Amino acid sequence: MSQVELNYLVFDDDSDAPNQYNNKITIEGCQVNPIVINPNDSFNVDTNEFEFEKFKTEVLEKSKGRNINLIITDWNIIPDNTDGFAGIKGWDIIENVLEIKDKWKSKTFLVYSSDIKKASDYVIGKIKNELENQPDDIIPALDFISKVIELKVKFCRRDEQRFQEIKTLLRESNTISNVVLDSILSFDSNMVINTGNSDFDGKRIADILNTNSIDIGGLRFIKEFIDLSISHYSRLNE
Repeated sequence: MSQVELNYLVFDDDSDAPNQYNNKITIEGCQVNPIVINPNDSFNVDTNEFEFEKFKTEVLEKSKGRNINLIITDWNIIPDNTDGFAGIKGWDIIENVLEIKDKWKSKTFLVYSSDIKKASDYVIGKIKNELENQPDDIIPALDFISKVIELKVKFCRRDEQRFQEIKTLLRESNTISNVVLDSILSFDSNMVINTGNSDFDGKRIADILNTNSIDIGGLRFIKEFIDLSISHYSRLNE
């Protein structure tokens, strides 16, 4: 029996992170695939800069053709230094991930830290600064606050309990729509040849779906794909 595929992004600077997630996150009936990325690989020591474009390219390449169910990040990614580098926090990772694919806004983000208070103080501080910087605006542009409200961000401690939290969130993400989308995306390089619809025939599935932001055309294709599949493998009960 084929298994349901669950893919999740992990951003962690721990070199043992891939082993931990492969060994500790298993769900019966599911093929669980951690996509682990070490942001340290995008830090240029010579220039003392974080290469955001290099980071984004790696995320795109490793997530290509996969439906992402969950996004996880450590909070303390890269510390600041005396040479002027401000450091990289979990929130920086979240903001850059959303610049890569806007559709990931609908995903749950899990942030873990050995000191949750520091993470929460950072968020509260950002909100406070945003309000204080616009004292005379009747309707201030509260970009950060809007993001916090819009996104589904959860915090937990960086301990063994986080693995159980990850399992729970992955199970919750295992919806019918995600299963269908993941199945179709697994054939993203295939060319559609015989639907009888000129909008689809002769095009790659990835191009039809426009995986960065699935539009009405992509949704129509998914519906037609399901309709054709059901009609092929079933018969009318007359």
